[in-house]
Amino acid sequence: MNRIKYLLIIILLLPQLAQSIYRVYTGNIGDRKVEIYMYAISDDDFHIICVDNETHEITYLGLPKRIDDNYYFKNYSINLKDNINSLIIKNFDFSENQTKSQNDFLIGSLNEFGDFKLKKVFEYNLAWPWDDKDKVKEKDAERIFNDTEFKNVEFLQMNSTKEFYFKVLISKERKGEITITGVNVYSKKNGKLVQTINNIKGYGFFAFNAIQIGDFDFDGNENDFLLADGEAHAANVPQTYYIYDGLQNKFIDPNLEGYTIRFDSEKKIATSTKTCGNEFIDPTSITINKMYYFNENTKKYNYLDQYCIAYDNKKFFQKKCTKKERQDCEKAVVEVGDEP
Repeated sequence: MNRIKYLLIIILLLPQLAQSIYRVYTGNIGDRKVEIYMYAISDDDFHIICVDNETHEITYLGLPKRIDDNYYFKNYSINLKDNINSLIIKNFDFSENQTKSQNDFLIGSLNEFGDFKLKKVFEYNLAWPWDDKDKVKEKDAERIFNDTEFKNVEFLQMNSTKEFYFKVLISKERKGEITITGVNVYSKKNGKLVQTINNIKGYGFFAFNAIQIGDFDFDGNENDFLLADGEAHAANVPQTYYIYDGLQNKFIDPNLEGYTIRFDSEKKIATSTKTCGNEFIDPTSITINKMYYFNENTKKYNYLDQYCIAYDNKKFFQKKCTKKERQDCEKAVVEVGDEP
């Protein structure tokens, strides 16, 4: 059972591949209105999260078994010790690189409520070939990638606070990647939209894991969130933070963004770390650490100081950066995952 738990955690933390099949379905299952969000790459890499209008809780279903043409999903969100086959999907088709999949409705059954039929409201069926020799599939993928466009489509997020759940707004221009253009915040009390955040810088879309929850204003409550342009624990991941203001009952911008930020709760300091260079390739790698202090009165982070460290990757020692090293790293465009 522990193996399943660890596997589930890994799956939910990994950034999703560009060739995923994305779908959204809505409708009734029993007496509940349900929204189902999917991404799938293959039979073995097929994931669902859903929310209903009664509990307003997020449920994850994944690691399905395929028997004939049916997919049997287990519920890993409620009780990992009793993950029964809770959902059966009977007519899912991948329809790789097709503008429109074969079925407009998702047909299946749920143990608790019986049969259901949900309407498809969004799809994007991009599937690049794993083998670059498959020129036919590559051409089909290029066509879908170049021709598809959409704007501000909601996509449910896995992580939520005690009071709110989130949907990112995703958009795509022709010949462009999917980007996040906003965040919608919903109340878990009644499922109503309570806030829309629009000033998003176009971060990349990572399916269910674009939003992470934590305590980023040092009040002891994990009711704040960050938006990450990559897997949140990698190096050089751009991150933007929002904190919950109880007096205004909304999330506010605390003036904190940077690369792979670390928090010191005792000193109330957040440190953004940008890395330039690679210890296996470059003779020297640079790390710029910018520190910000959280002001409880203004609920804003103020720039405090920075320190720059240069690592000699051949002699294995570190020193303070020269002015040129620091300036070059400041200007450098770094890739997510680049490490010293």
